[in-house]
Amino acid sequence: MIQTVKFRIYPDESHEHQLHEIFTIYNRVKRIGYNLLFYGEGYMSQRFGEGKTIQQCLMDQCHNNPYANTILIDNRMKLKQQKSWLKKRQKRMIQQLKVINKKINEIKEQDTHDRRLKGLYARRSSIMAKQKNLHLETVVFGTKKLFRQRVRGIISRDEFRIRRDSSFSCIGKKQQGLQNLNIKVLPDKTVKIRTFSKQKERKWLVIPTSINSEQGKWFQQILNTNKYTVTVKRKLSKGKVHYFLHVSYNIPEPTIVCDYEHGAIGLDFNYNFASLTNVDQHGNLLSYHSISFGNLHTYRKDKRNDYISYKMDKIVNYCVNKGKGIVVEDLQFDQEFSYNKKLNRKLSNLKTTALQLLEWKCKKRGVSFRRVFPGYTSIIGKYKYSRLHNLSVHHLASYVIARRGLGFKEAFPDIYDWVLSHVGEYIEPRVKKSSPYRIWSMIHDLFKHGGIKSFKTAEILRKTVLMTHVLNSVTSTRPDNLRAGLTSHGKIDDYYKTWNFINHFIVL
Repeated sequence: MIQTVKFRIYPDESHEHQLHEIFTIYNRVKRIGYNLLFYGEGYMSQRFGEGKTIQQCLMDQCHNNPYANTILIDNRMKLKQQKSWLKKRQKRMIQQLKVINKKINEIKEQDTHDRRLKGLYARRSSIMAKQKNLHLETVVFGTKKLFRQRVRGIISRDEFRIRRDSSFSCIGKKQQGLQNLNIKVLPDKTVKIRTFSKQKERKWLVIPTSINSEQGKWFQQILNTNKYTVTVKRKLSKGKVHYFLHVSYNIPEPTIVCDYEHGAIGLDFNYNFASLTNVDQHGNLLSYHSISFGNLHTYRKDKRNDYISYKMDKIVNYCVNKGKGIVVEDLQFDQEFSYNKKLNRKLSNLKTTALQLLEWKCKKRGVSFRRVFPGYTSIIGKYKYSRLHNLSVHHLASYVIARRGLGFKEAFPDIYDWVLSHVGEYIEPRVKKSSPYRIWSMIHDLFKHGGIKSFKTAEILRKTVLMTHVLNSVTSTRPDNLRAGLTSHGKIDDYYKTWNFINHFIVL
């Protein structure tokens, strides 16, 4: 388990000038290394000659093997992320074209002169043009937004360079008893940083760090660990440059203190809030809670990450107070189409930050973390438990998630079996016949098309027997009113028998 600790460092004026040199050289070599990986051997041989590897080319630039290794690993990861983004983008465009073509065919069947076709044709042409020109592009170091601000003169050249070349790091390494040959954390609460200078007196920088009482235990753990990775960052705030030290190291996983012996906490994640339910070991609902995430899309990156971390701490504290492990959905975020910019950013925050951070915080605090299949949790909660607990769909979904994490299986209610036995032959759900959730999909489609919003037993029975409106919406035909709600072999006598059954059921 990896833990990262943040310290503040205070270089003097002479050290600050040398730190700026390290930031500049390190990030220049990083840009060169990325271009070597991106353009391939032809670009490398043209610039550095034939017969050299990328490692040798980077060593010719910085003359420091640990820094070169760190740069190479970082660039390979960045290029891999770019290729992964390209595949997702291509997949999303293919899905968009399928949806548009399907919509065009549906409209053509009704009216070939429909005005909507013109807009759909234009949208399809635009996506096809983007798909044709889609290719892997190089990374703009420092972000495109920052570069545009520099071009327009909004920020100065020095500010652009400080914000673009904002960090350098060295991956942890242990060699001949020495820990992290380039950046070392010393027992006297200082950090020793290797420069790119060959002069003996300028080869190393020793900078004091600020460590408070809470960080003291982490500092001792860093001194006792075998290897650690250090990243030095600088941040421009109110015209002043501040320097920070981020130290990452492995720690043993703590013992589990909150398990599933006495129940579980179910969590239903949404892009702007989280729903929590407390369930005992028998699957009974004890309490519920909601945590709002606010407008995450309006925050900047650092503030957004800090805010998400604060909210994830609230969720973990809730589990610790209840003394139970947490159960979440095993969500897959293969987004095949694009929403608006605001919602895309919210989903990105959820899938890349919140879930991973929550799992890490649970492990750190000794809270059991379990993932379950996410399918039909909202539908089961809505149709089975809405009349029992009278809660929102999201809390009911988290209740089903908690029960599923404890190993409970949701039995299909008898009243819904009776309903499907009469009108189920008209429903063709998208779920496969072998799926255990097929019957839930059938009852959901029936209620959705039939306009049934109340789940009182008496009302379901009445609306099922008199299914004129429901069957019209499902089959697009007008059935015989006297036979509505019956099977294809039903008779009018069965109709009256069913009514007697309903009246007897309601009286009981």
